[in-house]
Amino acid sequence: MSKPAISVIIPTYNRLGGLKVTLDSLVEQRLDKNSYEVLVCDDGSSEDTYSLVKQYEDRLRIIYQFQEDKGFRAAAARNMGIREASGDVCLFIDNGIILHKDALNEHIRIHGEHDQPCAVVGYVYGFDVFESNQEEIIHIVEENSIDDAIQLLSQKGILDVREKFYKEFSDDIDKLPAPFVLFWTCHVSMSRKSLIDVGMFDENFTTWGGEDSDIGLAMQKYGAKFILARSAMSIHFPHKKEFDFANETDVADRHVDDKKMYLYRKYPTRAVWLWNETDDDVELIKMLLEEQKIGI
Repeated sequence: MSKPAISVIIPTYNRLGGLKVTLDSLVEQRLDKNSYEVLVCDDGSSEDTYSLVKQYEDRLRIIYQFQEDKGFRAAAARNMGIREASGDVCLFIDNGIILHKDALNEHIRIHGEHDQPCAVVGYVYGFDVFESNQEEIIHIVEENSIDDAIQLLSQKGILDVREKFYKEFSDDIDKLPAPFVLFWTCHVSMSRKSLIDVGMFDENFTTWGGEDSDIGLAMQKYGAKFILARSAMSIHFPHKKEFDFANETDVADRHVDDKKMYLYRKYPTRAVWLWNETDDDVELIKMLLEEQKIGI
């Protein structure tokens, strides 16, 4: 069997419905089935994830991996996938991400067009921390093709929550002083070599969030070029969050603050220090850009 161009790594935990819509979208990719592989990295599910994966063996080049349930270990699950991956490019998507039919082709194309390592951010329609449009998104996805669903979401303004950053600053996120604040592993890709070179995901992150910012900071330090890939389109199919930000704000704030301080100890830069001082990532980038202007 030929070597795949790209390895799709999906950490999962007890979400068969979301995993199914993700795998269905991978079946529909406009790419030869031998050109990509799918690694489902199970973080100790009690549900029978293996049986669902088995149903796709005749339609996808798919590998199932399992690690014992020892709490939230998404970073370790992703690393399990990286170690097993055969492709030069690793694409990370969350359970429940529905990829457009050309998404994998776009990631392969972008990495192939650059000599330096890249950190590619896919576009995720409907992605919102608070998921205020859950029912509407579900209805649109279930009643339409992926192309029509994306068109409808765009028309209704149900965009990627990071769109505010892109409109405020630029699609050229590599020019931003803190691109790591946009690097969320719901849909991103990097070369396997760069991931191994930076030590892969930090397995000290054992609660929701933080490991994606960490890998973004590691890639920035490594000299990767950050690229917003609007052409690598996807939809975030709503699911229950690991953490209820809407109803547990105080706990969430402490949770995030602890992660930021840990990251500052790892990456003691001006950007990460200021990130600890503000709750608004847009304001963070504004402050850093202003400091650049005046030479701080």
